[in-house]
Amino acid sequence: MTSLAGQLGSASLVGADGREYTRDDLSGLRASASLAIDRPVALCLSDPVTLIRALTALDGQAATILLLSGALDADTVRTLAERTGCGALVTDRDDLRDHSGAMAFEDATAPGAADAQATTTWLMTTSGTTGTPKVVPHTLKSLTRSVYRFTPKDAPNWGLLYDPTRFAGLQVTLQALVGGGRLLVVDTHEPIAAQIAALAANGCTHLSATPTLWRRVLMVPDHKALSLRQITLGGEIADQATIDALRAGFPDARVTHIYASTEAGVGFSVNDGKAGFPADYLNIAPGGVRLKIVDDILWLRPPVGPSVASAEIAVDAEGYIRSGDLIRADGDRLHFLGRENGLINVGGVKIYPETVEDTVKSVPGVALVQVSSKKNPITGTLVVAEVQLADGADAETTKQAILDTCRARLVREAVPAIIRFVEGFETNAAGKLVRKGGASA
Repeated sequence: MTSLAGQLGSASLVGADGREYTRDDLSGLRASASLAIDRPVALCLSDPVTLIRALTALDGQAATILLLSGALDADTVRTLAERTGCGALVTDRDDLRDHSGAMAFEDATAPGAADAQATTTWLMTTSGTTGTPKVVPHTLKSLTRSVYRFTPKDAPNWGLLYDPTRFAGLQVTLQALVGGGRLLVVDTHEPIAAQIAALAANGCTHLSATPTLWRRVLMVPDHKALSLRQITLGGEIADQATIDALRAGFPDARVTHIYASTEAGVGFSVNDGKAGFPADYLNIAPGGVRLKIVDDILWLRPPVGPSVASAEIAVDAEGYIRSGDLIRADGDRLHFLGRENGLINVGGVKIYPETVEDTVKSVPGVALVQVSSKKNPITGTLVVAEVQLADGADAETTKQAILDTCRARLVREAVPAIIRFVEGFETNAAGKLVRKGGASA
């Protein structure tokens, strides 16, 4: 298996500071002799460019790489590094300098050609919105299984709005660099308007984000400065309202929503402009990924799965990986209801927060919404909807429209008992809404 450095081709990367890195800049590094590469090496780097350069230097050299988001708290970083037996921690964070084996990126790499010595195991952490992350093993082969190789004349400019240590962010990174494109890195600590302006200035043509991030993009007054050819949604349920808004906002772009998970890798993509996916996918194995539904839960069997066994991945005797995502059939269409651990019980009726959110998001005047629960002595719980208004929307008019729409489409127990208007929402490093009360995106 060729290492990442050997697959870069004509790829290039533009950092948030505007500096462009060529293939030679990215691949002209190798692991330092002082780095114990026979033990797992943890990477916790806040700068995406440094992280990508470290990955390129270490793949094929280190036996195992643990990718840790720079947004993780120090205790979680230490716990995960110790749990996986890491002998070194490459970091640019001052609060991790006291960790055993901690070193700067410059100390972990040295100039020179990187000749691949082994197939490196990439350990990734799940990007759920609650709880301690699980650790899932991959290889470069499993991570690049769905990468499309572009010809030089069609090479796209991929924008990176995700943390590249997360599965979706790494997919964008590898698609751009291995697929023969150009990766545009922005400073995700900047306001979303500044990020979009930077991407537009660098000629971004392809952009991937969660539905939550896409709705924030659509709120940017100058979002149409992006000349997009490809729009990709992933990480959360792609609702019809968001898909329709993107098709209207970017009429020249193809809109694709992708189902993927850290555990199973890329599952399948949908390009027909509809939420959910065709029921026929259960028979045709899109992209070579076999699908089945057992007790309303989606299971997937990718052609190239994790190469190392993990107690944190539920796999059946046939090699299918349990997703934890609930599915509802509606004729010849299958729809995602949400995570099985995210249910709200109202008087014995099971409510899916994402289903309520999809309904609320269809109401004019709603920019973003998050549904959670609140304890109640009579029903046990109440449904709470927090709503961010679109520019110019009236709160009372929108509230009444939300209630009317929910009463018409949802069971009585699912209609929000409390509607609260907020200025905005917290998202995690994967661009997902941070769920309250144990629900995860």
